[in-house]
Amino acid sequence: MARTKVTANPPPPSINYKASYSWASDRLLAETSSLIAIVDWRAHLDSEPLGKSFGRVHDAYISVRPCIAGELVCVDNRSNDGEPFFFFYQTVFKSIGQRLPCNSFERELLTELNVAAAQLHPNSWAFIRAFSILCGFFGHVPSVDIFLHSFEAKSPGNNLWVSLSGVTGRAIFTLFQQSYKGFEGKFFRVCCSDQDRTTLDSFPLYWVEKLKFKKAKTLDELSSADREVCQVLASLGVVFTVWSWPPPSLTTWV
Repeated sequence: MARTKVTANPPPPSINYKASYSWASDRLLAETSSLIAIVDWRAHLDSEPLGKSFGRVHDAYISVRPCIAGELVCVDNRSNDGEPFFFFYQTVFKSIGQRLPCNSFERELLTELNVAAAQLHPNSWAFIRAFSILCGFFGHVPSVDIFLHSFEAKSPGNNLWVSLSGVTGRAIFTLFQQSYKGFEGKFFRVCCSDQDRTTLDSFPLYWVEKLKFKKAKTLDELSSADREVCQVLASLGVVFTVWSWPPPSLTTWV
């Protein structure tokens, strides 16, 4: 597949981010990306397994680009002349094997949680990826309702990123023995390609100031089909440790 030519983003004008994003904490105002050069993008695209994340035909509909020096992870399209985009941390490609563009399950989940892709901790993306693989292994379509029966969003507290954790008594994956670390300050800008200007429609793109956390869904809130899948998953017990990637028993589904 021919690769789209990417040019470096131009230097930004002098921007008072503190004034434009007055709600952002000091720590958030310091979260910028070091991946700002073409060489960073090229190294990402040419490496394995990173390049596989957006090296397939369907990924021609997105354009992954270097970031602008000094640009905050919480900025919106005012920093991109009104053109839609979102940020994505490199480690979600590198360590988790996430592919773009986001599929319908991922879009619906981000919408339900009302968070941007970069606002979710990489640990949470590992749960999402593992859940999708597990559903595929058993021939089920990933469902937001099923996922939010087993997982719930936690307030970030003093952290920047929202975390998902297993609901007590419904866990289908073991807890992380170690968290993804060193991902801070390493994210790319993801935009639409010229082939499809709707690729980034219908899910939150930009960092959300006020989060609304919902309790995990009960079985009574699920459809009968989703309840059956939940019962199947519950019968499995804890499947595997997510942080050890890829999961040995499901390697062929990654």
